[in-house]
Amino acid sequence: MPKLKPEELETRRREIIDAARACFLRAGFHRTTTDEICREANITPGGLYHYFGSKEELIAAVIERSAQNAVDRMRDLIEESMDAESAFRQVSGFFSEAMSDPDMDNSTRLEMEIWVEGMKNERLMEKSQRAWAMRQKWLEALVRRGIEDGIYDPEVVEPRALASLLIAIYLGLRFGRLMGQDFDLQGAIRSMFMMHAGRLQAR
Repeated sequence: MPKLKPEELETRRREIIDAARACFLRAGFHRTTTDEICREANITPGGLYHYFGSKEELIAAVIERSAQNAVDRMRDLIEESMDAESAFRQVSGFFSEAMSDPDMDNSTRLEMEIWVEGMKNERLMEKSQRAWAMRQKWLEALVRRGIEDGIYDPEVVEPRALASLLIAIYLGLRFGRLMGQDFDLQGAIRSMFMMHAGRLQAR
């Protein structure tokens, strides 16, 4: 393999991770072969193992990159917002957009497969838990900003508890999509944000 600069190595590594994720989304990680990943990434098997020692290591990298991408996107939204209220509006838009992603169902199935495998593989479970912890820490920071800006009552709202609830709702909505047409996804999203805004109670 030609000698590459560190930034070139990192770029190629990211390309392989993205290629693996595309394969996993199509067929699940159990049914995806390393040959398929190599074809997707346009790399030889020897080149693949130069970057990743095993398929499990590549799965772990996919988990970490997906989480980092989500957190980076949400962090950018916060930095573009002037205050917590506008940040929440930005995140609401991101949330709705993410739930409408045509790859969302495949992504949910892949994460379910990873979680099931994690029951037997401690290393994968640890990676998955750490990835979701990254998302939760970001949400906790957003809730704390909401407290500082006067959106939430500091005597009532616990950042960790509210962030945990938001994560649970997000996961529940994703699983709900897989239930079929009887699950009103858009109605559920609207209701969630109305509940957050205190608009569900009769006046």
